[in-house]
Amino acid sequence: MIAAATRNRSEAKAKQQLGVSRWVDDLPWQAASERLVSQPTINIEGLVGGYTGPGGKTVLPHRAVAKIDMRLVPGMTVDAAVAALKAHLAKRGFGDLEVNVSGGYDSTSTSADTPLIQAQLAVLKRGGLDPMLWPRNAGSYPGFVFTGQPLGLASGHFGLGHGSGAHGPDEYYVIESSNPAVQGYDGAVMSFVDYLYELAD
Repeated sequence: MIAAATRNRSEAKAKQQLGVSRWVDDLPWQAASERLVSQPTINIEGLVGGYTGPGGKTVLPHRAVAKIDMRLVPGMTVDAAVAALKAHLAKRGFGDLEVNVSGGYDSTSTSADTPLIQAQLAVLKRGGLDPMLWPRNAGSYPGFVFTGQPLGLASGHFGLGHGSGAHGPDEYYVIESSNPAVQGYDGAVMSFVDYLYELAD
C-alpha cells in the first residue's frame, strides 16, 4: 500500500508542503513513509520552567513542566505507553517526576478489505477519482471505540470535497467550488448518501 502510494505521490511536493529538504535520518521517500505510519512518536508540545519575569533570580526553579503527546500505532494501548514512559524516566533517574495524563485513547486500524472501505472506494471511483489508500495518518481520532472490543467494527474516514489546515488558523473547507473536479459542501453531503447506499448493497 505504501509502495503504491509513494509511486503516485510527488516527493518534491510533499517536501515543499512540509517545508523540509530531507526526511528523518536521510531516509529515502518510501522508507520515510513506512517509518511515518509504523512507528510511535513522542512530541514535545511545550516547556515551561524557571523564572521569566523582569530582572534576575539566582535560585534554582522549583518547578518545570513539559507537555507532550504520544502517537500510538496498532498493538499499542494508552496504559502500556504511559507505563513505558514512566519506566523510561525512572531508568534515567527521573522516577520522582509526576506524569499527569489528560486524555488519550488506544490505537486503531481497519483492513482495506472490509466492506466499509470497499464501499468508500467504489463511491470515489464512480465520482471519477482514483483513490489512494494510506495505512494511517500521523494524527489521531478515537476510532478504537468502534474497532476495539467488544464491537470489532470497521472504521474509516470518508468524504468528497476539499479542505486543509486542520486545527490551524488557516483551516478551511470549500463550500462552493469553482473547480468542476472538486465537490463543494452539497456534493460532499451527497457523497455520504451514495456511500450509505453502496454499503447497504
